[in-house]
Amino acid sequence: MQMTVRAFEIEGLLDKAPEGIEVLSLDCFDTLIWRNTHAPTDVFADLPVAGGGIEPRMWAETQARKRARVRDGAAEVSLEEIYGQMLGDTGAALDAAIDRELEIEARHAFAFAPTVALMREAKKRGLKLIIVSDMYLNEAQLRAHIAGAAGADVLALIDRVFVSNMYGEGKRDNLFRHVLKALGVSGDKVLHVGDNRAADHDAAHEHGIHAVHLLQFDAEAQGRLRMEAATALMLDPAAGTTRPIAQPHRAQVSLRRSDAPEYALGHDVLGPCLTTFAHWLKEELDAASAAAGRPVRPLFVMRDGYLPWRVFDMLYPEMGAAKVELSRFVALRASISNEKALNDYLDEWLDRLPAHSMARQLMLFQHECAKVMKIADPEERRTALARWVRKDRDIQQKIFARRTAFLQKMIAHLNAAGVAEGDAVMLVDIGYNGTVQNLVAPVLAEAMNLSVGGRYIFLREKRQTGLDKRGMIDVRNFDYRTLHALSRSIVVVEQLCNVEQGSTIDFTAEGEPVREETDAKAAHSATRDAVQAACLDFARLAGQAQVRAPHADDLDSRCRSAAATLARLFFLPNAQEVRVFETFDYDFNMGSRTVETLVDKDRGRDGLRRRGLTFYNEQLPQFMSAELQAQGLPVSLANFTASRFKLDLRSTDFEVGGIQVPVILAGAAQQGVMDFTAWPTAEGYYQLRVPVGAQRPVIAVQLGQICEWVQVDEFGFLSIEQMKEGKTSITLQAQATADAMDQMGPGLFRANPTGVLIAAPPPGDAPMILSLVFRPVVARKATAELRVAA
Repeated sequence: MQMTVRAFEIEGLLDKAPEGIEVLSLDCFDTLIWRNTHAPTDVFADLPVAGGGIEPRMWAETQARKRARVRDGAAEVSLEEIYGQMLGDTGAALDAAIDRELEIEARHAFAFAPTVALMREAKKRGLKLIIVSDMYLNEAQLRAHIAGAAGADVLALIDRVFVSNMYGEGKRDNLFRHVLKALGVSGDKVLHVGDNRAADHDAAHEHGIHAVHLLQFDAEAQGRLRMEAATALMLDPAAGTTRPIAQPHRAQVSLRRSDAPEYALGHDVLGPCLTTFAHWLKEELDAASAAAGRPVRPLFVMRDGYLPWRVFDMLYPEMGAAKVELSRFVALRASISNEKALNDYLDEWLDRLPAHSMARQLMLFQHECAKVMKIADPEERRTALARWVRKDRDIQQKIFARRTAFLQKMIAHLNAAGVAEGDAVMLVDIGYNGTVQNLVAPVLAEAMNLSVGGRYIFLREKRQTGLDKRGMIDVRNFDYRTLHALSRSIVVVEQLCNVEQGSTIDFTAEGEPVREETDAKAAHSATRDAVQAACLDFARLAGQAQVRAPHADDLDSRCRSAAATLARLFFLPNAQEVRVFETFDYDFNMGSRTVETLVDKDRGRDGLRRRGLTFYNEQLPQFMSAELQAQGLPVSLANFTASRFKLDLRSTDFEVGGIQVPVILAGAAQQGVMDFTAWPTAEGYYQLRVPVGAQRPVIAVQLGQICEWVQVDEFGFLSIEQMKEGKTSITLQAQATADAMDQMGPGLFRANPTGVLIAAPPPGDAPMILSLVFRPVVARKATAELRVAA
């Protein structure tokens, strides 16, 4: 028998076993005993070694194995030999170091519940149960480790333990031969299960043993976990050095049954994060209640707080969590109580909202602002609206009176959610600034004598408000640069967590929400529902993969793991995840009815082709990493690194490997030919920039001299003044003429040696740059080598 099984199939494995099995043989690590870290060596970060314990411990083991092979041909070593190399000591210090490592291993270890269930079933069927492990522990140490992680009752199920270092060779050598000899059975009487394909499957099969390979994770999950570990290193300088990279969700991820991309995203990514957030929030509520001397009630802010509410309410139904619909729109409306608040609102939102949205926010009637709305230019229209509102005292008093009436409706909404005068409440949302809390906390303190706190998944305040705010991920565990980088893609979590309803823009007198109309795509809604269902499945089953949680599994390590999980999604999404998000649209949620596509892969591709890696200095889409994913890991890592560390990278930093392109400049008085350097951008494209001054020459780019076939992506003019402001998009398409170049398809030309692409002079005399973005599909061999720029 040879087979591969997933982790969720382990418990029922004996039902598939061949007849005549007498012995169930199990690998130990990552089959029976798992660690809550990404890699086995991560636990060595807890060793008290200056500069981090992982590398010195690994070097010592490598050297010990090398010496053992040279000395007596042994393939295995003991902890004593390893620490002898590491410390150069054979006395009390060595014994203490070994005890310390065993204690560290024990802190991170737990028994995998499905494997324990398999063991119990084996004993019910009268099978002998053995452990066969490639490990530097001796038998006594391994038995103690199993008892500590799984319990004495599980250890009592085991009849024999075979450890490689006691025999001087591992499973891929002849350890299984020793096992069969000691048991006095033939290989066909033994069923061996383990996670290492070579050591547990292939080697066992070579000895005639029925072999089962435990596949812990599918390829997508395995890659995702590796990238989460890499992300942890990027976020936290201590990770992988003096702090192990914790992945407490690994065991639960291994039990996922569905491979559907939507389900995997909800179960493996969102599930661990929101489950951890729920546990963190419970501790925060308990602490706040104890400090206040009264219960603090959690109020989850809709729409984005919908899924966090469902997870929390499922795990802690006794906490009385309620939903409230306090959008930024209604919070701002409730806050405009006087002239100062009105001016603050106009200062903040004048250049961010169209005039009609501001008018709705201020509760102006159409006839009141009809004159302003007739102004054709949008910029002039909103400027005129703000000028009028600031100046007209009568309209200001109407705004304040309407706000007072609106506040009573908002209070009715809170009353309907069970909030009473004088209560202590905690607003719960995704984050990242806590704007709603900033706006409503003083208003509700005055109107209802409420004490209002706020707890968020992310918190990155732009200014210190002094309010009761905390985030699961905030300045207590990460610096501002990291938090700012994470905040750029927070819309990703919002879109996964929200509910299919429009944003709240008003309330009825009874407090019922009045919402914007929504036109969510069916594909978007179905995908979000599938993701949320998977997230809830994870939360419902969380912890069931473990017999008991390891001692190292504390809330801080879980929160750091959640940060790495989310940051990985934000910056290093995989192809399956990007396809999931391609169905998503999002709205601005400020009464503007503006809807945008979350992922526009063409935008990322075109930006890279035309400007290279620094195109994002000008464009900042909500989920840029998804738009870059198809360009490969180097591009994604460059974006991640630049964002995480706020690197000052400019286009000139990437100018290498350019090619010389001859350009004819024909003015009224003179003409000539000059070579300009075209610098590579992405996907084989180059950008050529030719300065254009007041004389406005005709420009003819001699593409035929360097290309037989050429693809043209962009041909137009950029304003130098706008370039000084960091804008690099063309402002004027060139009036182009192709001479001695035959167009064979959209932008694709076959060029004669004399072929040129001609741009007519742009109007005006302001300094400009002619930008030509092209890809040499087939270089002209006669000149290609001569044209390579130094």
